[in-house]
Amino acid sequence: MPKSFNFNAVPFDGLTGEQQRWVRDSVDIGYYPEGEVILSQGDEPTHLFVIIKGHVQQTEQEEVVCVYSKDECFDGRGLISGSVTGVFTAAEELIVYLVPKPTIKKLIAANANFGALLFSDISQKMRALTERRSQRELHSLMLARIDQAFVRPPRFVPQEMDVFSVARIFEDEQLSNVLVRGEERYGIFTSTDVRKAILADRDPHGLSVGQLATWELIEVSQDDAVFDALILMIRHGVHRIVVKRQEEIVGVMEQLDLLSFISNHSHLIWHQVQQARTQDELKRACTNIQRLIQLLSESEVKVSMIARLVQELNAKIFTRLWQFIAPPELIENSCMIVMGSEGRGEQILKTDQDNGLILRNGYHSPDVMRLTAAFNDALCDFGYPPCLGGVMMRNPLWCQNLDDFKDTIRKWIFHPSAETHMRLAIFSDAVAVCGDQALLQDLKDFFYRSLQDMPSFFAHFARAADSFSEQSSWWSRLLRGDGEGGELDIKKLGIFPIVHGVRSLALESRLVCISTAERIEALAQIERIPGDLAIDLKESLYYLMDIRLKQGLHQISLEQRPDNIVHMASLSTLERDLLRDSLQVVKRFRGVLHYHFKLDAL
Repeated sequence: MPKSFNFNAVPFDGLTGEQQRWVRDSVDIGYYPEGEVILSQGDEPTHLFVIIKGHVQQTEQEEVVCVYSKDECFDGRGLISGSVTGVFTAAEELIVYLVPKPTIKKLIAANANFGALLFSDISQKMRALTERRSQRELHSLMLARIDQAFVRPPRFVPQEMDVFSVARIFEDEQLSNVLVRGEERYGIFTSTDVRKAILADRDPHGLSVGQLATWELIEVSQDDAVFDALILMIRHGVHRIVVKRQEEIVGVMEQLDLLSFISNHSHLIWHQVQQARTQDELKRACTNIQRLIQLLSESEVKVSMIARLVQELNAKIFTRLWQFIAPPELIENSCMIVMGSEGRGEQILKTDQDNGLILRNGYHSPDVMRLTAAFNDALCDFGYPPCLGGVMMRNPLWCQNLDDFKDTIRKWIFHPSAETHMRLAIFSDAVAVCGDQALLQDLKDFFYRSLQDMPSFFAHFARAADSFSEQSSWWSRLLRGDGEGGELDIKKLGIFPIVHGVRSLALESRLVCISTAERIEALAQIERIPGDLAIDLKESLYYLMDIRLKQGLHQISLEQRPDNIVHMASLSTLERDLLRDSLQVVKRFRGVLHYHFKLDAL
């Protein structure tokens, strides 16, 4: 009776102490030499196999469909259904735990998550994983330093200034407090004090703020913990504290800001964006997005929600930046667009820029190219890398008037190539960010009308989803967790085939939705994609995005540029299992695309 059974491995990591005892009391050990067939098509399994050492290869119709390694188990589905599909072979010398079928059935009956993680499809596994995560304590920010939170810059006024003038500052600068500079001391004057002055029936023009200011400030160091700041606010019954760096006042922290930081400080970034009066201030707000993404990811917030939030914040930043750079006349006569993953709301980390500018017919400005270049340069300074393919406003190809844009799109459609298809794919994901949105709508309408007379276009367009399907032996890469073979390009193998395949079906069906998830749902409603596959596609896309995000955040922590490479050694057993399931869903989807667009005939 083995005592070293690994109860930290999925799906056994969710068992209770009593359920673990059921396993210990019944488990045995098996040995299989390299090349031996463990289970064959039609066999009725009597045990669940949990690998201690070695690898197992599953084949169906002589094609490798899965590889299992240390701490992974097989064949749960065959055990429950009573019949094996495929052949399981020891790829090398194999030692396994053998958990009897009666024990497995008993565990499934007593523990729903165990059964879901053992043999269910990816959507059920993801629901089980979500439930497990929700039971964890969320990442706490209470011990974060104050300088990591949102501290409002100080606004000083002399103690002689009258209350009416300070009220005007509150209105013009959207402030609720100022710091009052006295003789060898500082105080604070708030909007509440303005009300006190009015209720006291005092003339605000002749009343100085020094007479109403609070001169006993509650202070903290920027190196103190956020928790310490909250305790001080509660202890003294105040809503604001002054933040200092040694003896210098560096800002004011408000209670609302502090509580929002502890829970979710996205609205603070929005507030910073709205209040920014220079590009440097806007850049500081932009920098905080990275911190927000890290927080939400560590708190196990769904990647779909993070993506939507980041898309909205980015749009506000792009709009504010363009308003700093472009004169009102240009903004009124143009439409700034973002495209690709930014347009779909699926770019979370700053990987590249995909933007353009549609100008109104008849509008001319000699400064347009200089201003668009300034915009792209500023985004680079903000941390958004330039697009290697040149899909940026500074490129004349992506900065044209409406009629010229239509001519360009017409050429892309009627003179197809891999390059023009990719440009059309990028444009099909365009959304308006700033300016006259009707310009983009006009261009999109033209695009859809032009495709109506091109039935052969869609098959050739969709073929790109198959571009990376033959990358060799990705199952073996899942198998090995180190060395050169322990890497996968998750975008090429997983994300891109889903995104582009769904995009192709959506364009053919004249669907106007942009995000991949919305397109999947719409395609399922009109029965272009089977309902069960649609569910699995969404779950797979979000899982692949989540893995990509976590890998990217880790690379950023090492001061590396995020890429699409996933290192198998960094994944847990459950993560590898879900990755394997996700890539199987991609494979199924490719089969649907091949059948629908008759890609094998091209």
